[in-house]
Amino acid sequence: MLSNLSKHAFPGSNTSEGFFSLFDYIIKSDKAQRIICLKGGPGTGKSSLMKKIGKIFEDKNFDVEYFHCSSDSESLDSIVIPKIKVCLVDGTAPHIIDPKFPGIIDEIINLGTYLDDEELLKHKEEILCTSKEISNTFKRCYKYLKSARCIHDDWSFLNNSFIDLLKFNNLQNDLEKTIISPVKTTCKLGYKRHLFATAFTPQGIITHINTLYKPYNNIYVLNGGPGTGKTSILKNISDKIYKKGYYVEIYHDPLTPSRIEHVLIPDLDLAILTSNEINRMSFVGQQIYMDNLLETSRLAANKEKIEEDKELFYKLIDKALSILNEEKLLHDELENYYVKNIDFTKVDKVVDNLIKRLLSYANCSNN
Repeated sequence: MLSNLSKHAFPGSNTSEGFFSLFDYIIKSDKAQRIICLKGGPGTGKSSLMKKIGKIFEDKNFDVEYFHCSSDSESLDSIVIPKIKVCLVDGTAPHIIDPKFPGIIDEIINLGTYLDDEELLKHKEEILCTSKEISNTFKRCYKYLKSARCIHDDWSFLNNSFIDLLKFNNLQNDLEKTIISPVKTTCKLGYKRHLFATAFTPQGIITHINTLYKPYNNIYVLNGGPGTGKTSILKNISDKIYKKGYYVEIYHDPLTPSRIEHVLIPDLDLAILTSNEINRMSFVGQQIYMDNLLETSRLAANKEKIEEDKELFYKLIDKALSILNEEKLLHDELENYYVKNIDFTKVDKVVDNLIKRLLSYANCSNN
């Protein structure tokens, strides 16, 4: 299994279907030693706590997985320390999480306990009003993302109708021979872990794929626009490798979660990435240009339609991102009420005790 001290991803994303959660895949409950669910309002220190613990364990050369918030990519929703099988996760809306196995695996730490409720009540109307405005702002953002998806679907439809199926089938067969056929079937059950590497955030389109694929040596890059068959290839490979008993990481498209953006297979040292119209990334690896599968004459005849779709798509995405930025400003206002009314000295004591406990797990794992 490949190792990389710091990995970053998103466990949920703002999509054309609203907020789409893959939080269940952060860690498998039956494989965890401890899942610590952090409760409390905005600004109560959940993300800061996770960053602090992550840094301590990184400094001790532990692998750490950081899961970022799509509503603020600089904030954390969760961290996992795989070696000690510990997960800390923000269990507040929109990804409300409750313990599945309280006492034996799961526990709750409620930082909201240290809020000054009396002082907060003085700002009840402002807090409720801002919270409602945040909710409405998200709804506006999702409408624009949904509209962008409609245009994207048309762009995809045009490209897909120009695919030379013989060329596509030949490419898929070649990849099966190169990637799938040499892989031996194991006696283990395969496992698929679903996450996002890319998300629409107030800071723009953010992708963490560089922190995920860099350790890999066998890298394939599918270059091409929507509808050129990238998801079909990724799904075919991931399904067949999974059935052979391997752990497969599947990273989903942030606009349309049913589509796949990247597939990583650690035990095979294999990464299959896409350079697409959303992430617009360039990757080092064996390059596969999906546009070469398109019938050039028909593509040229419809160039104007495709350009119209492109222009409108990016315009709608930019508008959705600007609305997300408006939401972030509102969230900062809301957070300010809580920051001013929490006793951080008591929160710090909780954090210090938690760090000591987690370090004791680490000491046990090293013995």
